[in-house]
Amino acid sequence: MHLLLHFAVLTGTVLLLAKVLPGVRINNTRGAAMVALVFGVLNLLVGWLVKMALAALLFLPAIITLGLAWALVPFLANVALLWMTDKLLDAFELRDTRALLISAGAITLVNVLLHSGLR
Repeated sequence: MHLLLHFAVLTGTVLLLAKVLPGVRINNTRGAAMVALVFGVLNLLVGWLVKMALAALLFLPAIITLGLAWALVPFLANVALLWMTDKLLDAFELRDTRALLISAGAITLVNVLLHSGLR
C-alpha cells in the first residue's frame, strides 16, 4: 500500500513540476508514471550507494555543523537519481541545472511530507 501511494504521489509531483517549471518536459501522464517507476527503481538499486557516498563526503562538514549537513543527503541523492532518470528516459527532460535542483527539492519536500504524514 505504501509503495503504491508513494508511486502515485511521485507521479503527481512530476506532472505538477512539468506544468509549473518551464525547464521540465514530460510527454504525458504515462511518461510521468515511467519517471516515477524509473526513479523508484534507481532509488532501490543505487540510492543506498549514492547516500553512503554522500554521507562519507559530508562527514567532516556534518561534524563542523553539528549534524546539520546530514539534512542535505536526501536532497543531493534525489539530484543524482533524478539526473540519472533524465538520462535514461526520452519522455522526460530537464533542460537545465535550475530545473534539476528545483525538481529534486520539490521531490525531497514531498517525500518528507509523505513520510511524516504516514506516521
